Amino acid sequence: MTPLQRLLPGGRWPWSRRTTASAARAAPTPGAVPTPGVYLGLGDLLALEHPVRRLRWPARGAPVHSQLAGRHRARVRGRGLDFIELRQYLPGDDTRSIDWRASVRTGKTQLRVYGEEREHPTWLVVDQRISMFFARRGALRSVVAGEAAAVWGWRALASGDRVGGLVFGDDGIDAITPGRGRRSLLRLLDRLVARNHRLRADTACPARPAQFDAALTQLLARAPRDAVIVVLSDFDGMGAHSREQLIALARHNDLVLLPIRDDPGTTRPARLVVTDGSLQLPIDHTDELVRSRLAEIAHARMEGLLALRREIGCVVFPLSTSEPALLQLARGMASPAPRAPRPRGG
Repeated sequence: MTPLQRLLPGGRWPWSRRTTASAARAAPTPGAVPTPGVYLGLGDLLALEHPVRRLRWPARGAPVHSQLAGRHRARVRGRGLDFIELRQYLPGDDTRSIDWRASVRTGKTQLRVYGEEREHPTWLVVDQRISMFFARRGALRSVVAGEAAAVWGWRALASGDRVGGLVFGDDGIDAITPGRGRRSLLRLLDRLVARNHRLRADTACPARPAQFDAALTQLLARAPRDAVIVVLSDFDGMGAHSREQLIALARHNDLVLLPIRDDPGTTRPARLVVTDGSLQLPIDHTDELVRSRLAEIAHARMEGLLALRREIGCVVFPLSTSEPALLQLARGMASPAPRAPRPRGG
């Protein structure tokens, strides 16, 4: 067992037991224990707070600009811990920041300028549509998205940030305005679990890919400047309008995209039947042509996100359904990623 795995409740993850997507027959009844890996349990999301607080974010020795730094330095200048530059003293400047040695050396009064950190509201945008109610192995995408949202939320709360977000399904969107303290995050997790428990294979609610754009539109209206925006989704329904909205969000905020996907290395040939609640479609994974076509679709979707990263400098970090989100995010904190300049204007 690795040091990170020891942080998991009980030393393992609930869905590390033999849980498969075939267990998703019906939503859990009120008061019943949710099936691990198929439905989220509020107790499991609350239990993540302790291991998240025990982790060092970013990990010790990690690069300053790690992929999932999450809490970014504000683009303001003032008194803080990180030295930026020396400049000439101007009337009205804080005299406590005068560098007397540099002043004597240059013959002019010099001021030390530091990077100042300030609070960043965190918006967690969590997809709980029927397209997320699927996985070939491990936990369903909807479960991994919920766990990752809880990990990020507890981490942001431990850093002193305000936490809130949007939870969207095929039949609506729940919005929780970021607030100080635990109350807003607990409300978000409660709404997340409630929407997750509505998912079922025989749902009467049709799939609505357009809900992805609807959630981004609502976020654009609510999210202020200098927020950290984390989108957890399979990005089903993403198109040209979605790209425009993500670019607009990235102009004044730190944007993190966490696509949830199946691990390609764990896919086994099989015959499946998928449904949107009203229609069924058999998919034969033993057919090489079918596997190739599905792989092309998944690759094209990921390439679109990576192109967006190159264009606007956002973070794109895929999460797999075959491993606990906590372990994946902790590793992501320690892996460096070059970031392009943030788009200006607007």
